[in-house]
Formats: sequence, C-alpha cells, structure tokens
Amino acid sequence: MGRRGLEAGGASPRRRRAPAPARPYALQGGNRNANTTNRYVSSRGCGNCLRSIRRKPMRSRGRAVAAGGVAPLTTPGRVPGPLVAAGLAVAVIAISTSPILVRVAHVPALALAFWRCLAGALLVAPFALRGGRARPTWRDARRLALSGACLALHFALWNASLALTTVASSTVLVACSPFFVGLLAGPYLGEPPSRRGWAGIALTIAGAALIALGDAGAVDLGPRALLGDAMAFGGAAAIAGYFLIGRSVRRHLAASTYAASVYGVAAAVLLPASLIGGAPLAGYRTGSWLAVGGVVAGPQLLGHTVFNALLSTLTADVVAVVGLTEPVGATLLAWAFFRELPTPWFWPGAALVLAGVWLVARGHGRRSLSDRAVD
Repeated sequence: MGRRGLEAGGASPRRRRAPAPARPYALQGGNRNANTTNRYVSSRGCGNCLRSIRRKPMRSRGRAVAAGGVAPLTTPGRVPGPLVAAGLAVAVIAISTSPILVRVAHVPALALAFWRCLAGALLVAPFALRGGRARPTWRDARRLALSGACLALHFALWNASLALTTVASSTVLVACSPFFVGLLAGPYLGEPPSRRGWAGIALTIAGAALIALGDAGAVDLGPRALLGDAMAFGGAAAIAGYFLIGRSVRRHLAASTYAASVYGVAAAVLLPASLIGGAPLAGYRTGSWLAVGGVVAGPQLLGHTVFNALLSTLTADVVAVVGLTEPVGATLLAWAFFRELPTPWFWPGAALVLAGVWLVARGHGRRSLSDRAVD
C-alpha cells in the first residue's frame, strides 16, 4: 500500500525484521528460550544446560538408580581399555598361583584364610586412610560387613575343598560365581547380563559340570572328591555376594577403603572360627610362613585387590567370569609341581569355560560401546 493508502486511513504495513543468524542446534538445546549466550549457564528455558548440548536423549537406566543400584559409568569415569586389560591379566596370573601356594603351605584352611585377610587389611589400610574420597556411611558399613562375611566363607570352603578334590576341579567350581551373579545382578544392581552374557555363563557352568563328572570317576580320590566339589561350589556362591556388594559400594568408595574394610571384617570372622575349629594360628615351619606370605602378596593383593579396583568400571558378572581363566594357569602349575594330571573330562570342560569367558567379554564390549554412543 502506497502513500494514498495512508491518507485514506489505511494501516501502515509492518516492517519485516531481518532474520537472526541461525545458531547451532547444540547451543539451542531444542528450545527457543534456551540461554544461548553461555552454554554452561542454566536458564528457565534450557533446564539443565549440560543436557541441552546432547544430540541424543539419555537412555533410561531402569530401576538401577531408583533402587539404589549401580548404573554403568559414563565415559569421563571410565578407565582406559589397555589399563583394564593389564589389570585383568595381572589379577588372573596372581590368583592362578593360589591353589599351588595353598597346597604347599600345609596350613589349616581357616588359619590360612585368617592370615591372608588380616595381612591384606593391614597392608591396604594406610592407603585407605590417606585417600581423600568419601568415607563409608552406616549403610555402607552394613554392606561392608556382609561382604566381609561372604569373603570369609568363600576362603574357608575353598581352602578346605583343596584337600578333598583336585586343584583343577576346585579352581573351576569355586569360580562358578557368574551363575549366582547373573541371577542377582538384575534385581540388586539393575545390570542383568545380556543374552550373550547368559550364553557365556551357561557355557561356563556346563564346563564346570564336565570337570566335576571327571572327578566322580577318579579312582585315586574316591567319593570324597564330590564333597570337595560341593564345598568349592558353595565357595562360588559366597564369592558371588562379595562381587555384587563390591560392585554396588565401589561406585562411591575408593578401592583401598573397600578392600581394607572387607579384609578386616573377614579376618574378624575367621579368627573365632579358627579358634573354635581348633586350627592353630602359629607354630608353623618357615616354608609354611613363606607360602602364606606368597598368598598375601599374590592372590590377595595383586588378585583380589585389583579385581576390587576394576569393579568400578566392569560389571560384577564380567569380573566373576574372568576369574574362570584361573584354572588354565593353576592346572599347568599343578602339573609341573605335583605331577597332577587332569582327568580326560577336564579338557572339554575347560574349553567350554574359556568359550563362556569369551562370550561374556564380547557382550560387555558391545554394551560399553552402546553406552558411549548414548553418553
């Protein structure tokens, strides 16, 4: 409308404003009212500014956080992959020496378990006291006490089983904790194993059953081998509780704090058990004390403590399954030192166990990649 339109009482046309320069979607946060001046300052429109820069929405963690469980760590909190692999290798090699050291120590099972837990707690405690992370709450204290009791029961049953069955069978059966971890990781932690993980757990259980079947027909050990297998399997259930609680508590507690507390509780439980059971705590020869020192330095500190440190990065089922690689090294050492040949059933059983470990590791790798893509 021109000048005549204005004289005739027409309305003046609205001036169109030049369009504002487009801003990247990441800074807009999908909302026109978002604070686009500083992406680290929240505004009424953008809500949580750190979430506004995400390209994909956060995936629901299910009941894990609501139930007080443990959700998988995000990318900034992850330990580098090579460091995790190195830690797992050190831990597996360390725990593989445990059956050999237990056999040559000639120390009662309860006494040996007490000394390894007490020495481990005393050696790790200075690092726990020096740490600057959060201290345990009363709720954590109850969990630590239960975890220590599970660890004490695991050591007592497993060490006793070594006197009744072969090193290979005891080592494999006591490492069947992934079965119990897989059943309880979902309701307790909100981290149920994937389908690939369940397939791996099933293979490990099948392999352990084959090894136990070989012991049932062992002529030199007799029926007592079945009792040793049952005790080792009970030790697997106990260590499963230890791994599950460790995965939950290690979310906010340092590895040194968790390890020192749990080892101390386990030693406190094993001391009266040793006295009641009549297991002498002293009077051993020098070679026995050296073997006990080897158990403390290797399986306890480099084995269990490293696994405890990795529980903040790896799920409980992965740590439990990786422990099943221990029979390979332990069997070779038993063959070298004791001339203890594994039964023919051991080899197909061990193959199934290793295949299960591979499946669980692959499943965890795929799940970690999907978490990184979402985060």
